[in-house]
Amino acid sequence: MSTVPSGPAGPATRRTPGLPSTLTGRARGLAAAAVAAAAAVTVAGLVDGVGERGDLSSYDPTVTADAVRVRTPVLTVLAEVVTMVGSEVAVGILTAAVVLWVAVRRRDRLRALHFGATMAVSAAVTLGVKHLVARGRPPAAVVLGPVDTGYSFPSGHTLFSTVFFGLVAFLVADRLAGRRGARTIAFVGWAAASVAVGASRIYLGYHWFTDVLAGWVLGVLVLAVAFAALGLLRHRGHERGAENAHAGAAMPRLGGGRGAELQPVAERVEGVDDARPAR
Repeated sequence: MSTVPSGPAGPATRRTPGLPSTLTGRARGLAAAAVAAAAAVTVAGLVDGVGERGDLSSYDPTVTADAVRVRTPVLTVLAEVVTMVGSEVAVGILTAAVVLWVAVRRRDRLRALHFGATMAVSAAVTLGVKHLVARGRPPAAVVLGPVDTGYSFPSGHTLFSTVFFGLVAFLVADRLAGRRGARTIAFVGWAAASVAVGASRIYLGYHWFTDVLAGWVLGVLVLAVAFAALGLLRHRGHERGAENAHAGAAMPRLGGGRGAELQPVAERVEGVDDARPAR
């Protein structure tokens, strides 16, 4: 068996550390960008349909009427509980709790900041799109509960819950790395929670179907952009750490090499001094 010689030929055969992870990070970034682009196109189509009262928005009254027909006391209680969990106040409290837990218990300040900033962005997106589209809500006669006079498109409950439970699912997935079954359950739970909150808003008469659909799509858009940004920050952090590590490793080598070069010179100088005749 031949061995790889050490010396000048060594660097040519040395593998670059971290290359697979770098490629994986780039692939994830491209995937997130593709998802964000598809979501943006979908939202633009929904907004166009709402403005023209066509496309999917033409089915909104039919979906609302169907939701009213299937109402039962049990389903109403369940819908009210689900919509309360997905409300802005409840999600805001849960967000603060998760951010504190990640920052204090797990000591991951970057992820805590990322979680809080993503939720703040979702709130800004909700308010911005609501005022941009300025769509009215379903008639007050179909609403079960206090009438909301704010704009309808998109559903804030749906968008907030989609982003929040998506962030939680990714946190759980990180903790369960290597356990595919458990990670799959986490993401299925995220999808189920998002669908349940959106469906409750239609059932209770607060939103049209396309409002809820826009909330789901915008939530996915926010998550895709947020995780692309997180991957970029982590990649830069790894690059800086690698640069610092290489710099730190190079200093001892430089120092040792310089000393090795100077030591024979010093010995020769001492030898010359010793060889000189005493006067």
